[in-house]
Amino acid sequence: MSSSGGVWKTWSRRIGACVAAVAALAACGGGDTQVEFKPNRVLAFGDELSYLETDGRKFSINAFRITDSSTNPPTESTTELDCTRNPVWIQRVASGFGLAFDRCLGTATQASGQVLAQPGAKAADFAAQIAAVQGAGLNERDLAVVMIGMHDILELYGRYPAESSAALIEEARNRGQAYGERINALARSGPAVVVLTVPDLGLTPFARAQNTSTGDPGRSRVLSQLTEAYNNRMSVTLINDGRLIGLVYADIETQNIARFPSSFGVSNVIDAACTAALPDCRTDTLVTDATSTSHMWADDTRPGPPVQSRLGLLAEARAKNNPF
Repeated sequence: MSSSGGVWKTWSRRIGACVAAVAALAACGGGDTQVEFKPNRVLAFGDELSYLETDGRKFSINAFRITDSSTNPPTESTTELDCTRNPVWIQRVASGFGLAFDRCLGTATQASGQVLAQPGAKAADFAAQIAAVQGAGLNERDLAVVMIGMHDILELYGRYPAESSAALIEEARNRGQAYGERINALARSGPAVVVLTVPDLGLTPFARAQNTSTGDPGRSRVLSQLTEAYNNRMSVTLINDGRLIGLVYADIETQNIARFPSSFGVSNVIDAACTAALPDCRTDTLVTDATSTSHMWADDTRPGPPVQSRLGLLAEARAKNNPF
């Protein structure tokens, strides 16, 4: 997926003959007008990694509202959360375009984003999420942000070793292909699409615990193989013309964070930060010495704020730099 070029939206991008030459442009009625891509609406699809509760809580580490920013450190409420703090990746993308989701408006005066993602969702649920979009039909002023597949991979892993890793990897590929085809259909229907691959689940605290509890140190490798098979097949299935879809490799980015944590401001890539079940984890329910930014993982499978922030930064850049 190309990330080069300006932040442009080509309104006649699906009329290929009309962008082939000057004569063709004239035949299309005056040329191929390019305007800066400024979406009117952002639509978030996926599972809990791309989700906000109706009260703004997230499946990460929730932060309290700052009541006095003049103190060092700032004074925080002990009861009231601020959904704009420790944003998940979809919030970072939305705010980059001056948009806000209906479940966390912040300082915005109106909602310009919808959270269609659902906790526990799998690739097969993606079509129903698209069908649940409210208001205007899908169009070229929409930005769709998508990440789904974690629960497909965990489900497949749950069938190991009763089923061979080879068979499960092949099913992961098949699910990734079906998911990629659905993304293509979404992109063809109008919206610009930014899709993230699934983070490498072989790096999670869950994977490490499986290595120990089963006595099989190769369990984490199986999770990584399933993640890789799913992501790779989805990626190669996507329309690769550099215009309809922007792709961010979240699996590679989590691998980079795990290898070079200090480069990303992370001090712990092994353990989960939260003692409370998500989405009820807050900055006052963390393990000893943990902070919002210290740990790569919020719980045994879900990334914490540093990873969410990094993925949001990359997704925002892709949304702005892809020549939609």
